[in-house]
Amino acid sequence: MRNKIAHGFTLVELIIYIGIFSLIVVGLMSFALSMTIARTKTYVGQEVTANARVALDIITQKIHAAQGVNVVGSTFKTDPGVLSLEMADVSKNPTIINLNANDGRLQIKEGAASEVFLTSREVQVKNLIFRNLTQNGERENIWITLTVQYGDSNTGDYSYSWTGSTTVSVRQ
Repeated sequence: MRNKIAHGFTLVELIIYIGIFSLIVVGLMSFALSMTIARTKTYVGQEVTANARVALDIITQKIHAAQGVNVVGSTFKTDPGVLSLEMADVSKNPTIINLNANDGRLQIKEGAASEVFLTSREVQVKNLIFRNLTQNGERENIWITLTVQYGDSNTGDYSYSWTGSTTVSVRQ
């Protein structure tokens, strides 16, 4: 009769294989988690920057298209600021740019139309200030500064804010 040779793993070999496999799995999971965090941080930064850029572009366009600034209906040098513009189109008069008191979203209201939000729900405008830089007899100039933020100070890695300012002249 032939001797039967036992085929299989010893306990020591099995423990070594499980250890190596565990190290590989932990490394892959750590890499996947790092990639997810990096992707989320990139998304947050892009969302804030895109919202700020679009908001400033629309505000700039509205000021350029205005016939003048309604100083009485505007709030200058304080946060949150309000900008009231006199438009050539009577149906869009007045055009008011301000923050929604409920959620910090930037909004614009043209005449009797409903408010339109300029920023998404994912971001908040934390600082909105308008300043009237108009000197005697000059074309009206408005300085705008705003801070757009994603999340709040308690969210840690996913918190991001952008602050920018520009000056715009009424063209009419």
